[in-house]
Amino acid sequence: MTAAYIFSASALLLSIVSFFVIFFYVKKRTAVDRIPAETRRAVSLIINEIERITDRDSELIEERVKKLKSLIEDIDRRIAAYERQAKSYQTACEAQKKIKEKKNTEATETYRRLGRAYAARETPPPLKISVSENPEERSAAITLKAAELSAAGVPDNEIAKRLHITVNEVEMALFLRRHGGAGV
Repeated sequence: MTAAYIFSASALLLSIVSFFVIFFYVKKRTAVDRIPAETRRAVSLIINEIERITDRDSELIEERVKKLKSLIEDIDRRIAAYERQAKSYQTACEAQKKIKEKKNTEATETYRRLGRAYAARETPPPLKISVSENPEERSAAITLKAAELSAAGVPDNEIAKRLHITVNEVEMALFLRRHGGAGV
């Protein structure tokens, strides 16, 4: 019986020791101080990862903002250029309309007579062009006179001599006249 008591006592002692070992292990794993430290460490890792991703995303956003700003500036420059061109075209068209309104039959007859004189190889009288203060009106007047002389059969080089401009300017004026453009 003594062996049975020794076995029972050792089993009881082993159970008590096992209980305390397990108790302290569980207490240590669930200690109030340990949980916040682990949580702080995990939260710190998460925050560091979020900051790294945010920095990278911020850089990407800044690059895209710079690209958008440069595109907007380019578009603004183009719009300003288009507006200037539209104003210039509108001014030229208005000047051309004014000149057309001022045109009378005497001027047409003069140019017809000049054309006939050239065809007959007579020396035509010098051509007078009214000098306007407005360059658009002057350009439109030259374009109109070049077109009238051309319609009368006067060659481009003779038109250039009479209007005191280059042959290229005569050709450009006639081209613009045919295609609805403004002056020289």
